[in-house]
Amino acid sequence: MQRFFGKSYVFLLVFVVLISLDCVANAKAASSSLIVVGASQADAQFPTEEKQQTLAKDEAEETSETDDAKSKSAESNDSEDDSDNADDEKAKEDQPGSKSDDKSAADDDDAEEAEEEDDEDDDQDKKSNENSDKPKKKEKKKPKPHKVKRDKLKIEVELDGIFVAGEMEEVALRPEVWSRFEVLEAVEHGTYVKKGDILVRFDDEKIEKDLAEEALDQRIAELSLMRDEEEFPRLKRMLELSFESAERKNEQVQADYKYYHATDRPLIVQIANFRYKSAEEELAAAQEELNQLQKMYEADELTEETEEIVLRRQQFAVETAELLLELNKENRDYTLNVSLPRSDESYESAKEAAELSYKQAKTAMEVGLTRNNYNMEKKRRARAESVERHGKFLSDKGLMEVRAPTDGVVYYGKCLNGKWSQVASLQAKLKPFGSAAPNSVLMTIVKPGSLHIESRVGEKELPDLKAGLKATIIPTADKELKLEGRVARVGSIPGASNKFTVELDVDTTQSPEWLVAGMTCDAKVITYENKEAVVVPRDLVQTDEDDEQIKYVMLVDLEEDEPVRRKVKLGRKHDKVVEILNGLVEGDQIIKEEKKDD
Repeated sequence: MQRFFGKSYVFLLVFVVLISLDCVANAKAASSSLIVVGASQADAQFPTEEKQQTLAKDEAEETSETDDAKSKSAESNDSEDDSDNADDEKAKEDQPGSKSDDKSAADDDDAEEAEEEDDEDDDQDKKSNENSDKPKKKEKKKPKPHKVKRDKLKIEVELDGIFVAGEMEEVALRPEVWSRFEVLEAVEHGTYVKKGDILVRFDDEKIEKDLAEEALDQRIAELSLMRDEEEFPRLKRMLELSFESAERKNEQVQADYKYYHATDRPLIVQIANFRYKSAEEELAAAQEELNQLQKMYEADELTEETEEIVLRRQQFAVETAELLLELNKENRDYTLNVSLPRSDESYESAKEAAELSYKQAKTAMEVGLTRNNYNMEKKRRARAESVERHGKFLSDKGLMEVRAPTDGVVYYGKCLNGKWSQVASLQAKLKPFGSAAPNSVLMTIVKPGSLHIESRVGEKELPDLKAGLKATIIPTADKELKLEGRVARVGSIPGASNKFTVELDVDTTQSPEWLVAGMTCDAKVITYENKEAVVVPRDLVQTDEDDEQIKYVMLVDLEEDEPVRRKVKLGRKHDKVVEILNGLVEGDQIIKEEKKDD
């Protein structure tokens, strides 16, 4: 019995919870339907897509929450029904009668009624949403006329500028021949120095050594030049003597050659032939005398002994004459065929050698003298260059200590368009064991005092700028500080990035002490100012379709139903307004021309 009542108590508790959940869901649905109806009534005239999307989203969330609650209640009811049915079956076995079935049936009826109410609420919400989704037509509103009035028109060109010192002097490293500049010490960027103070000190050990070697080479070159100058007269005389000797020998050989061919050779041929002919005559005479003696002795009665002696002597004379004839014949042939050709060749060779020796001696004298003159001139120039180079070394030695040319503040590098872009790189170089590049600007001494401003503008702003225009200078460091200035010069030739240089004079009499060269600023230059200008919005000015040069506005005429067209002459433009020079007066009302629907 106690078990039965305990289960009944649990069942009642679950039933109460389910009823409360249904009530909450119904309340939310009712409130959402009221909100939707109110919103649809409020937005009926001006429905928007965002509101429609928001309403649809809220309905979806509410529907999902109701479905979740119903599904949870159904699941809990099923599980509880199963457990209660099992308990009831056991209770029926113990007791014949029970009231749990009646209660469960009542609960089921209540749940069905709640579901029907929810369905009715959903239908009402859908109908209200459908009504709210139907947008109403917007009514066209006529644009409000604009009243023409006079107003102050002030046009300014804003520039980014840099303060530049009026007086500054560059400290450049311009050596003649030296290229190694190793830093020992240097003053810091921003240091105030006086004229003559040491700015940079370089290591001079290497240049001192090279100076000593250069001086020694210079002395050796001087000695070599002195020797050549002293030897030159002697060398010149030796060349002249050699030439004279060769000339004499050539003349002698030429004379001998002529004598040989004119006299000596013909005589040699004549003598050789004469000796041969003389031998023939002697042989013929000896032979004739022998023949006569033989005839005479054959007729005479002399003794045979005397005859034999005379004949033998004459026979020997004949033989001697024959031998001499043979010898002269050989001598003649040798002279004509061997000795004379050799003599001819010898004289020809001697003549040619003498001519070559003469020409060689002549060339040696002429070229040798010229070459020695050139060599001496070359050494003179080398000596002069050595002296000049030595002087340049001495001049470069003076650069080992760079001194300040004037009083002022040290800025590293060169000022280009007001900017000091080399400060970082030179700070890394101008320190112990650093190296400075020759033919570069190491520092710039800026004299405190006068400043001007440099800026750069594009082509668009150039026509409005001219010398003499007033300007307001605002340093970047202090936006509250305003200095007076004027445009001093406007460049006419574009530079880098197609920009034009603009210089502005600034009054620094009231400037603070911290304002120095290199600081940036904003400059506002007044290019146009009219305190009583007739101005209208730029979007109310129309352009003629046939002629773009013609501008007009739509003037509201009280006597006419529609606005009338009025031609105007435009002046300066600024932001969203434009100046009207002719065509409108103060008080006129203009309106934007409406496009006609096709």
